Amino acid sequence: MRRIGLTAAVLIGLAGSAHAQFVEPWIGRWAIDPSACIRYGDTPATSPLIVGERTLNWQVASCRIGKLYKIGQDAHIQAHCSASGISKDTPVSLKPHGNKMQVIWDNKAVGEMQKCK
Repeated sequence: MRRIGLTAAVLIGLAGSAHAQFVEPWIGRWAIDPSACIRYGDTPATSPLIVGERTLNWQVASCRIGKLYKIGQDAHIQAHCSASGISKDTPVSLKPHGNKMQVIWDNKAVGEMQKCK
């Protein structure tokens, strides 16, 4: 009986750790130009997009994720952003495919970004 309890505990632990290790494909640091991966700029080409579980940072905008809808691997986000002392809700779509991602920020296509290494 003790062996069954131990086996069940190990299986539950493994299932829990596998779930905790799942990372959405859009999480990470992305850039249009790979040289922007290691610095912070204030233009789309010179600034990395940093996507966390609850936040987005790009150019001078610092955002908190409000609503998030997933369709397949794509994320459609209503972000609450602040930039240069102005706060506004900003729609953001992230469409990852491998190490690249299409980004639409505030209803404007940004283009394709590459995942930073």
